[in-house]
Amino acid sequence: MATKLNSSVTRESYATVRESGQDRQIIITIEPPSLLKFRAKGCRRSYALTANACYMLAVKAHVEHERNEKRKAKKSKAKVGRKIHRRP
Repeated sequence: MATKLNSSVTRESYATVRESGQDRQIIITIEPPSLLKFRAKGCRRSYALTANACYMLAVKAHVEHERNEKRKAKKSKAKVGRKIHRRP
């Protein structure tokens, strides 16, 4: 079982983003009860999402990825089975 979140936790991620003309690492803060904040290292501006919104974004991204994979597989399968009729 996971530990309940009672205090803010801040971590530096390996992901980078282009902000103010530089590549900067992303700082992630989790605050109780269910708030996630993202900011670029060295910048003050932060962007917040609720845990519910973050979860729904992840689900939507996963579903879209699955659809794209299925579409690519269907296209490649159609190309293999396609016959080209040429006029004499």
